[in-house]
Amino acid sequence: MLYTLNGDNVEITDALRDFVGERLGALDGRGTETASARVSLKTNGAERIASGTLRVDGQDLTTITATASDVHTAVDKLVDKLFAQLRRHTQRLDGRRL
Repeated sequence: MLYTLNGDNVEITDALRDFVGERLGALDGRGTETASARVSLKTNGAERIASGTLRVDGQDLTTITATASDVHTAVDKLVDKLFAQLRRHTQRLDGRRL
């Protein structure tokens, strides 16, 4: 999956980039062709905020935000929410095809 990752007051290390890529890779092959994702990581005091948008079949799904005390936990929560959004999108498409 193609993705862009940027950070606001968060250092984007190679390990963090690999972690995000690995987690987003789990979204591939879920019934639609996931073209790309945009992920933004921010720090707000003690909170770590991860927000992301999937571009699926030529359209952007809703931007999702997740917060946690650790950046890895925030990314995990974000990917779980993106997966749920992708599942709902796929179910809507399947309903139209019937």
